[in-house]
Amino acid sequence: MRITRIEAKAVRIPLVEEFRTSLGGSVYHEGIIVKLYTDEGIVGIGEGAPSVRITGETVETILGVISRVKGLILGRDPLEFREIIEAIDRAILGNPAAKAALDIAIFDIVAKKYGVPLYRFLGGSKNSFETSVTIGIMPKEKAVYKAQKLVEQGVRILKIKIGTDPVKDVELLRSIRQLVGDDIRVRIDANQGYTVKQAIRVLRSIENLEIEFCEQPVHWRDLDGMQEVKKHTEIPIMADESVHSPRDAIEIIKRDAADMINIKIMKAGGILNAIRIADICNAYGMRCQIGCMSETQISIAAGVSVAVVARSIEFSDLDGYLMLRENIASGLKFDGLRNILPIRPGLGVEINEGILSKYVVASVGFEE
Repeated sequence: MRITRIEAKAVRIPLVEEFRTSLGGSVYHEGIIVKLYTDEGIVGIGEGAPSVRITGETVETILGVISRVKGLILGRDPLEFREIIEAIDRAILGNPAAKAALDIAIFDIVAKKYGVPLYRFLGGSKNSFETSVTIGIMPKEKAVYKAQKLVEQGVRILKIKIGTDPVKDVELLRSIRQLVGDDIRVRIDANQGYTVKQAIRVLRSIENLEIEFCEQPVHWRDLDGMQEVKKHTEIPIMADESVHSPRDAIEIIKRDAADMINIKIMKAGGILNAIRIADICNAYGMRCQIGCMSETQISIAAGVSVAVVARSIEFSDLDGYLMLRENIASGLKFDGLRNILPIRPGLGVEINEGILSKYVVASVGFEE
């Protein structure tokens, strides 16, 4: 089997509403949908979801990377997936979302070739995993109302974005906890928004609210500061923007800078590296979450597939596709608590070409 054609399409899909964090806001999802064609008729699909603020990428840079590495892919047997993915990794510095798009598509081909769901190919035995649903930064009244509506719809785990105003953040979290009661699990994410002193003050003041954990309270480079926050609160601290690679995970563990690590396929550069990070954490007893950017069902399905196989992953935040006004892919289901993968070969999700075509803003294609 050989890869004979590469297709990459840039998409711009409106969100249901503006999504804002302490790093900024957006009203669109911008990403790259990749298709790898083979001489056996098997087509692998992948996705790259860039973030200028986190990975330094745009849809334009991803298309550029795909153009540069096409010679490492075309004509190759996708069953040699590890060798191909590692060759791409060596050839390109950074650009993890671009690498993830190709990595996911290659894994999709391989699982389809063997006729099994990707989660089975990776060694998983179940096809579902719990996820939180995120409430972005917005006025307090709107955030509380949204929390109420989500709970009424059956959502059981809420993730609340904070990090812009310590006093208002505490008031918001108290209001949400009072509204939803004790049975709803609540997590928070500051996206680097606080100073060390602010983070300690906020977290200590909400220790009685049964917060599961706080993601990235301080700047991603400030591991000493994150360690200091960790020492002064009972709420577990999760490193997110601080961890892109297996090396970063090792550094967090060595420095005792966090209680947990958030793995994202788009930060890690694909499924292969995400599993490597998870395995390192498992060896050291570090608990993990697998998270996402704004993404479609394509890469969310890849994330769920990793979650069900990695022993260190206890949590997931894989709700990015729920923020899209329209889904270009289908197959994944959400029951209020779990993402449920379809039991079909590969990722299991399918692209709706009619819907996809409405949102394509640029495309490239390469053949042998």
